[in-house]
Amino acid sequence: MTPQDFETAWRINTFGGFLSAQQVLPAMIDAGRGVIVFIGATASRRGAAATAAFAAAKGGQRLMAESLARAYGPQGVHVALVVIDAVVGEPLMRSKLADRPDDFFCAPNDIADTVLMLTRQKRSAWTFELEVRPFAEKW
Repeated sequence: MTPQDFETAWRINTFGGFLSAQQVLPAMIDAGRGVIVFIGATASRRGAAATAAFAAAKGGQRLMAESLARAYGPQGVHVALVVIDAVVGEPLMRSKLADRPDDFFCAPNDIADTVLMLTRQKRSAWTFELEVRPFAEKW
């Protein structure tokens, strides 16, 4: 891994999320409502070998999301993090792992349904962090 690899991972996962939140928060605060959902990864909790850049970037993303949730929740903005503990079954990964059964993957539409559910939660029971994984995942 190069310093550039590390910085790129951070720029995409942490800094990109910060910049996105910065753009939408003013209107959400003015409206007294809104939802921001970050897509995280298990790497935000534990780094594995050869994932230092990704794990650090996702860890930073997780902490930033939590800070935003605490700062802006009282102003009506629901900030949540969906931790994906799976391989997403999109075409590239399915081609790379063609020998794996369907239940090995998390279906993109099913992840989207879960995120949509988060956006519809009542304020009295907001979720900050939610994990998704296929039922066959060994965790």
